[in-house]
Amino acid sequence: MGARSASGVRWSLLAVMSKQGFQMLSAVVLARLLGPESYGVISVASLYIVFTTLLMDQGLSSALIQRPRLSRRAAGATFTLNIALAVAVAALTWFCAPAIAGFFHVDGLAGLLRLIALALPLKALSITPRALLSRDLRFRGIAAADVGAAVMGCAAGIAAAVAGAGYFAVLYQTVLTDLVTAGVLLACTRGPAPNLHLGEVRPLLGFSIGVFATNGLAYFSRNADNILVGRVLGVASLSLYAMAYRVLVVPVQLIGQTVNRVMFPAFSRLAADRAQVAAQLQAAMSLLAACVIPLMAFVACAAPALVHLLLGDEWLAAAPLMSVLAIGGARETVFYIAPSLMKGLGKAGLNLRYELLATAAQLGGIAAGLQFGLMGVAAGYTAAGFALTPVLMFLQSRLSGVGIGAQVRILWPPVHASLWGSAAYLTLGRVLPGPGIELSMGLAVFVCTAAGVLFLAHRRTVRFLLPLFRRLLRPRNPVPVRGGQA
Repeated sequence: MGARSASGVRWSLLAVMSKQGFQMLSAVVLARLLGPESYGVISVASLYIVFTTLLMDQGLSSALIQRPRLSRRAAGATFTLNIALAVAVAALTWFCAPAIAGFFHVDGLAGLLRLIALALPLKALSITPRALLSRDLRFRGIAAADVGAAVMGCAAGIAAAVAGAGYFAVLYQTVLTDLVTAGVLLACTRGPAPNLHLGEVRPLLGFSIGVFATNGLAYFSRNADNILVGRVLGVASLSLYAMAYRVLVVPVQLIGQTVNRVMFPAFSRLAADRAQVAAQLQAAMSLLAACVIPLMAFVACAAPALVHLLLGDEWLAAAPLMSVLAIGGARETVFYIAPSLMKGLGKAGLNLRYELLATAAQLGGIAAGLQFGLMGVAAGYTAAGFALTPVLMFLQSRLSGVGIGAQVRILWPPVHASLWGSAAYLTLGRVLPGPGIELSMGLAVFVCTAAGVLFLAHRRTVRFLLPLFRRLLRPRNPVPVRGGQA
């Protein structure tokens, strides 16, 4: 299982890195071409796209992955249900699009949403095949789909924007991405064949409903700030906030989702062996902390130079938001594994109760900060996340046996190294001319300082991490996984 998980992480990392890399490239190019006002419309459309994916899935993909035994008919019936839900969501969007556009005070948004809605069945085609591949830890096919789709979608979006499509460029990007993804995943799974044996889905509903409710709460807790900023402060402000928010989302999707795509099915298969669950959790937390905390500390320090070089001066107001949200992104990525642990151990109800608490905390922080503008929203969102950290540590301790003290000891070395690296960067940045030189020399100083602190003060952590990284980078023969499809 360990070798199979390591192989899965490698393929998942390739998929997510490529997907997020091309999406970030597309976002940066579109932002420079369109400016904050038009890009704000794309930000609203992106909120809608994520929400429709949630509605079409209904938590069934997680139920397919978690269930110990699965019939082929159940997979086909789930596939049918995904398509039916996509048609229903598309019809609902067609009628609700004017109201959504009115909510955000954007006249042209209704037409864009209606066109995106017509393509929703394409997105639904990939939900069940992706779940089946994830269930068997066959992430090579997922990687092929995500990489190919990311390249084609990015090219389509940028080409459309250059041709003068404006914010409708996101339509071309979304449609081509979904088309390529569905084609490759269906080819990799050779199905499943849709059927009308919807009774086969009934055993999945108990778990899936809890996951769907949890994912819905998670969506609103993580996007309430974007929704409120767009409604209250306008789409131009939303574009600045959304671009900074991407910094928070990138490590969550690039690194957190890479690990969690693999850890959810791994925790599901190891649920009966608490010692193995604890070992997997500690390894995953160590990898996440070592990769994310220094990265986001550097981004927080270098945000003004990054914005100036990548987006231009008209986006400089996003730099302080980026610094604040980068710190929140590091925390969120490290603890992004907790929902996978709860779902993998069959604790969907516990996950739902936590998301209720998290939603209340996030909304409270956002509401308190909204009166102070964009920076207040960013600070409120980040502060609420840190307030939830002790709760997540307690839940992980109860489920896995990894104590809170042990979790703190995992987190401290990269935090300690990042603090010294940040101090070195900020000190040097005061005397370096120009953002380009500041970024290049500052990065070198940050890395050398942080690495030096790790090797001098935390050698035990380094000795623990090096075999983990070697295991990820060195291919091994996969180990068969029990409990596949019946």
